[in-house]
Amino acid sequence: MKICSLLPSATEIVCSLGLEDQLVGISHVCDYPISLIDSDALVVTKRSSEMVGLSSQAIDKVIKSNRERKIATQIVDADLLRQLSPDIILTQELCYVCAVEYGAVCDVTTEILDYEPQIVSLKPAGVDDILENIIKIAEVCNVKGSGEKLVNSIRSRMNFVIDKLAQASDLKAPRTFCIDWLDPLRNTGQWIPELIEMAGGREELAEKNGKSREVSWEEVLKYDPDIIFSMPCAFPMDEVKEASRSAFSGISHFNDISAVRNGQVYLFDGQVPSRHGPRFIEVLENFAEVINPQLFQGLFNTKLYTNLE
Repeated sequence: MKICSLLPSATEIVCSLGLEDQLVGISHVCDYPISLIDSDALVVTKRSSEMVGLSSQAIDKVIKSNRERKIATQIVDADLLRQLSPDIILTQELCYVCAVEYGAVCDVTTEILDYEPQIVSLKPAGVDDILENIIKIAEVCNVKGSGEKLVNSIRSRMNFVIDKLAQASDLKAPRTFCIDWLDPLRNTGQWIPELIEMAGGREELAEKNGKSREVSWEEVLKYDPDIIFSMPCAFPMDEVKEASRSAFSGISHFNDISAVRNGQVYLFDGQVPSRHGPRFIEVLENFAEVINPQLFQGLFNTKLYTNLE
């Protein structure tokens, strides 16, 4: 079976199911697991505009300009896709910025392939949707048992957090604010507010399982969060640090926010929360460790965050 994954989340699912050796094509932003570097999978997508090294504001301008000119931000190498002739193509309908859109994939395959591959499109809004997508991909790839095993493992880790919080019923849920983009400022959506709630917090500027939106710093100051997570979408940690510190330095009254006064501003690896793959469980565990350190400090194997210095 030849699998082509056009988004990192799907690639991570495929690899977690033990099917990495069946990946013939991946996107230009598929970078996990690390073993992909030495795999035989070929990169079949690219950006229509160069964004490496640009600021949040500059990237936003490029994306908005592409949208106005009806230029796709992510495009498929049609000739290479024809050469690979995949049996299964994994794509998405969630964000046209993060990966090639479902409609574009359908158009390309119809135009260049003389057969109909199985196209699986993902559009998760919440945690259950992510787990269902794991099962969906496992079924399509004929490894349903592996999918069920992976989902059961994730649910077990979720239940550990949920049960431990339930046993400490006197805990107060702190107000959190998760930043999906810095300039313009955007909150998070989809599964992130749900994970915050599971971890014992309250994300009241965002809609659980809904879309992210632009917010003003005036809203944030009025909301006065107890904890801030800066996790700009797809930014690696070094860029999260630089971009966050630069953005925060220009905000009037930033130091008056409770989270800032109490040292509860965290810089979070933006490459992981934005992906709807198996590693969302690590995001939950990291949220839980920050929000309730008295219960979870040191219990998990990954650390996706650092304190704002």
